[in-house]
Amino acid sequence: MITQPATAGALPTLRAAPDPSVLGGQYYGPDGLGEARGNPRLVTSSPASYDLAVQQRLWAVSEDLTGVRFPLDQTAATAT
Repeated sequence: MITQPATAGALPTLRAAPDPSVLGGQYYGPDGLGEARGNPRLVTSSPASYDLAVQQRLWAVSEDLTGVRFPLDQTAATAT
């Protein structure tokens, strides 16, 4: 009852990805209590999303797991 199925969990991404009005850095998530369930809406990101060390670790783990490497402009990353 607290969470939602994976198909519903994918809705925020499906809502935001094709929308040309969505700005970089915006987050979509469920509109229900505690943003754990519900329909996609614009939400505030968690404080952890601003942690540079967490961002870098997520990037590295994602590259390792997928085997896909994307060059990252460090000056652009630290400027935001």
